[in-house]
Amino acid sequence: MIPALQNPADAQRVFDALGVLVVVLDGHGRITDMNAAAQRLANVAREALIGQPFAAAFLWGGADDAGHRLGDALAAAGDGMCRTLTLRADDHWLDLTVAPLPSVEGAEPGLVVTGVDAGRRIRAEKDARDREDRLRTAKEEAKRANRSKANFLAAASHDLRQPAQSLTLFGALLADRLRGHAQMPLVHSLNQAVEALRALLDALLDVARLDAGIVVPEPAPFPLADLLERLRADYGPRAYGKGLRLHVRPTGAWVHTDAALLERLLRNLLDNALKYTGVGGVLVGCRLRGGVLRIDVVDSGVGVPTDRLEDIFEEFVQLGNAERDRARGLGLGLAVVKRLSRLLGLPVTVRSSPGRGTRFSVEVPMHIASQPAPAGRTWSDLDGDCGLALLIDDEALILESLRMVLEQWGWDVLAAPSGEEALRLLEGAERLPDVIIADYRLRHSRTGVEAIRDVHALLGTPIPAIVLTGDTNPDRIREARLSGFAVLHKPVTLTELSTQLTTVRTRPMVAAD
Repeated sequence: MIPALQNPADAQRVFDALGVLVVVLDGHGRITDMNAAAQRLANVAREALIGQPFAAAFLWGGADDAGHRLGDALAAAGDGMCRTLTLRADDHWLDLTVAPLPSVEGAEPGLVVTGVDAGRRIRAEKDARDREDRLRTAKEEAKRANRSKANFLAAASHDLRQPAQSLTLFGALLADRLRGHAQMPLVHSLNQAVEALRALLDALLDVARLDAGIVVPEPAPFPLADLLERLRADYGPRAYGKGLRLHVRPTGAWVHTDAALLERLLRNLLDNALKYTGVGGVLVGCRLRGGVLRIDVVDSGVGVPTDRLEDIFEEFVQLGNAERDRARGLGLGLAVVKRLSRLLGLPVTVRSSPGRGTRFSVEVPMHIASQPAPAGRTWSDLDGDCGLALLIDDEALILESLRMVLEQWGWDVLAAPSGEEALRLLEGAERLPDVIIADYRLRHSRTGVEAIRDVHALLGTPIPAIVLTGDTNPDRIREARLSGFAVLHKPVTLTELSTQLTTVRTRPMVAAD
């Protein structure tokens, strides 16, 4: 019996009533006593266990090092230290504590082993690991699905952008040459169809660029009035054309964020408001809340059911447009809003009443104005003496349409289907090109960036260059941006091309790394 207990019978009842295993050992690790819980686990008469080594008596199994771990714990307890470990006794798992027995005068030194069933804990931990594994697997599958979707969209978008680029340029040339002709309405309809295709591809590109992480915000203080005035000027006629009113409340507030990205976000909200409003109008206004300005875009449109408010920010979701009427958008505008909101750190919220309208709100940090607003950028028009352009594109239609556009603007043109052919043309040229325009993806796994750098190496000077790309794959977009050259995304409009040509010709020529 345990020496400290004065009444042996009472002590034994308490000892046996304990819900945990208790085994008393002598200094050599042999059993001297145990309670009923330990005896039930061993399933052997108490008398047969007395004097047996602890490990042998309880048939420890499990890992090969279990006996060594138990021996180490017993040795440490013999030196006066407690040890805890988890071992398996037959088909049971136990959390054990091995400790020195409190010394009593006249009694032999000993050890005490206590244990509790670890099965429930181990099962709970296994269940938790299984849940984590399933969650990890689900996340990996979701990532694979997203990568597969992104790769598919990138490939499809790239292949569609090639003919769309030719259609855009040829359509613009045709409209210019047939101005006043009886067939102009047909040309106008053709260009409207091309513009619809371009809108879809541009929306896909916006999503891809934001997902690629290549859009870097440049926050700065600016007055909101100029941005709101541009929105009023651009969207007022659109609203009037639908029989709607657009009211933009003026403000003198300054805010601190990326002006261009905030404007894109608000334009997407206005596009959405006008598409889904048939009667009434749209209001753009601001409310000050502490140090934050809340910009509201409020419409009197069809509204959104409460249980679908989150869904509208997902790609290609269009409530009430099951027939996929392209006049009512593509279902990507609010997906871009969601990504811009996250990128800029500007919370976007939505409240709506079906049949009565919707309010989108954007919270923007305020800034106290200390200087006048910077002047907007202006672009000079291209004159008739533009210089020599080197074009590199392996798509014959795009190469021909670019050549025709530039020649109509007054450029001399060298057109090459590959980087190697461009180098051969330059060897016989009488002057250096003033600009290089190259498609990013060329044949034989070559890129336009490599072709441009080969030209730079041949001529010994960094000629200004523009890279055209039809890719929406985030990795390809990032590679093109990191080249250091100007990048335009197909299909490129004449305005975008002329603006970029003006920009690169006035920019200092610095070689890209």
